[in-house]
Amino acid sequence: MDKVKAQGSYEGWNDIWDAQSKQGELNPMYTESTPQTIYQFWQNAYANDLLSLIGEKNYSSFRELGAGRGTTSMYLSKNGYHDVTMVDLAEEGFKVATYSFKYFNLPKPKMLLANVEQTGLEEEFFDCIYNIGLLEHFENPAPTLVENYRLLKKDGLIFMPIVPALPFSKSLLARIFFNPISIVKHLVKTLLGKTKKSASSSILRTTHDREYYVKICEEIGFKEVQCIPYNPYWKVNPDGNFLDKVTLPIYRWHYKTFRQGKQLSLRCSAAAELCCLMLATK
Repeated sequence: MDKVKAQGSYEGWNDIWDAQSKQGELNPMYTESTPQTIYQFWQNAYANDLLSLIGEKNYSSFRELGAGRGTTSMYLSKNGYHDVTMVDLAEEGFKVATYSFKYFNLPKPKMLLANVEQTGLEEEFFDCIYNIGLLEHFENPAPTLVENYRLLKKDGLIFMPIVPALPFSKSLLARIFFNPISIVKHLVKTLLGKTKKSASSSILRTTHDREYYVKICEEIGFKEVQCIPYNPYWKVNPDGNFLDKVTLPIYRWHYKTFRQGKQLSLRCSAAAELCCLMLATK
């Protein structure tokens, strides 16, 4: 596999964005009302956590790397943060983002087609650098993190949820409550040796653990490095109707009742993590 495909698959993502652009599809992961899909729910919660962290800081310049459709940048824009630069290699993603910002009447951010490992941007230019689910697509995320360190201002923040390939056991708690039959099916497939996933996808997803990312960040020079278990709200129902009408409303209730208002509302136990959140300062 060549380097481009191994590190995020430019071709794969460009095809995804191209299909949505041709369909005239707006940003389905952004909402200004109650989230109606699991994807809207996740993205809304990620954005709320980021907004909570930056709310008391005098940050003015932001960068979303591997931005794609720019959902998090849309939430920042909605909350009055307009000095945002979105960086991505796949230009088709920016077509979807441009459509979405216009549809929701949000100020369009700067959009830069560049490699996140070597952007060519000015040193120490951004107060906050963020992404949602990028680093797991890099076999070696160190060059991307080195570039982020170079671009970050002193006392600046990185906010990076990472969604690695995780074992089935991580989703057990959610499955017990919302789809117990899937546990039985998984056990049967395991006994029959039929649990191997298809290798047809061109999108790499690594299995690096939290300690791996912490070690890299500390070696680069980041301070206050954390990589915490994050987001216990798994998508464990293949039936979209059940997910939307039963599982998601329970998730929303749980989030609103027990988590909303905390600085990191999606922090959870390691046994239930869907992803991890890397935080660090310079």
